[in-house]
Amino acid sequence: MKKVKFLLVSLISLFAFNINVIAASGSLSVSSSNVYVGDKFTVTVNVRSAAAWNIHVSASGPVSGCSINQADATSDAMDTNKSFSATCTATGTGTISIILSGDVTSANDGNAVNVSGSKNVTVLQKSYPSSNNNQTPDNRSKNSNIKELSVDGYELIKVDNNNYTLSVPNDVTSINIKATAEDSKSKVTGTGSHDINVGENNIEVVVTAENGSKNKINIKVTRKDGYYLDDLDSVLNNEKIEDINIIINADSKITESQLEKIKNSKKTVKFNYFDENKKLIYSWIINGKEIDDTKELTTTITFTTENKNEIYKLSNYADGLYINFKHDGILPAGTKIKLYVGDKFEDDSIVNVYKYNNINKSLKFIKDSLKVTTGYIEFEIEHCSEYFVTMSNVDIVKTQEISSINIFMIFSIVELIVIFALVFVIVKKIKK
Repeated sequence: MKKVKFLLVSLISLFAFNINVIAASGSLSVSSSNVYVGDKFTVTVNVRSAAAWNIHVSASGPVSGCSINQADATSDAMDTNKSFSATCTATGTGTISIILSGDVTSANDGNAVNVSGSKNVTVLQKSYPSSNNNQTPDNRSKNSNIKELSVDGYELIKVDNNNYTLSVPNDVTSINIKATAEDSKSKVTGTGSHDINVGENNIEVVVTAENGSKNKINIKVTRKDGYYLDDLDSVLNNEKIEDINIIINADSKITESQLEKIKNSKKTVKFNYFDENKKLIYSWIINGKEIDDTKELTTTITFTTENKNEIYKLSNYADGLYINFKHDGILPAGTKIKLYVGDKFEDDSIVNVYKYNNINKSLKFIKDSLKVTTGYIEFEIEHCSEYFVTMSNVDIVKTQEISSINIFMIFSIVELIVIFALVFVIVKKIKK
């Protein structure tokens, strides 16, 4: 997916005519260049005017939890500004060296620009005033650790102590965060309800210790841009959703269990496959009211065939579109297929659909007079095989006659063999 987004960035850069081009860049900063042993500080990478980034931050010296690894791209392939942070803990005296490396890519020119940088943080041993004077040591708690972190109704995925991820369905517009600190004297901010937009959302929960030191925890929440196969159960149970559209991959399979659930729901579900440009290529339309067979369904459809020459001859050398279904066997009753044929046929074209039988090498008429509308045709299908879509009218009668002649010839040959065998036996007996 990342490769596709980089290609999109490159394509956009070819057509960009913005005079004021701002180059992509990345910079490194630290919240403090001098800390004490046990203190926490924050390392931040700021990415500017980039549509894609591959950022790495590493640290050496007396430190723990001080790394950033971010490689991603914007969903719309447009430039944006991003900030990535990590919380570091000083574990001993000395110097902490922090190194930034990687590259960023702007949609303006599509070129990857190397980013680098370094920061040093000095760690000192905290000393308290002598008991000989009137000052007293700072006995306030410095514990800023988090004890519990959760989101109502969902399970967080822990990346490290300061980073969590969560994926939510498209219809989720807000989440509720709960958090508890290890030390009752610490304060926690960033909890409660948060609105969630489609795409990536970063929510920060901060634990502030009694002595003022802070521990920042980032939750990256991704709201899906549609419903996917793993959302099918929740969508079927949601009475507010009437037009059910599920996004599938090129190799997706609809399991027997999922088909049973569609059957029980009596709802119609569209399983849609989009290409890298988000154009709908095909849809499986399954009507829960008509389902009988719930055998696992492989949804893969390709537009090529090894039997092209054979179909070409059977169709009297007609021009058309070849459709190959990977699924083997009968389909659930009432199943329909919606196909994009706009690269082959213009809108309002009238096309016919034929099924190719690989066993007896023949074409079977399926549907005629289908009108191409906005680049698509739709028809009911009962059995998966290879199909041929053409504007021509294939002489199926002739094809069947040829098949009948072939069968007749086979039977004639068999009869002749039997007759010769009988004659041979009779002659042999007469001689005896």
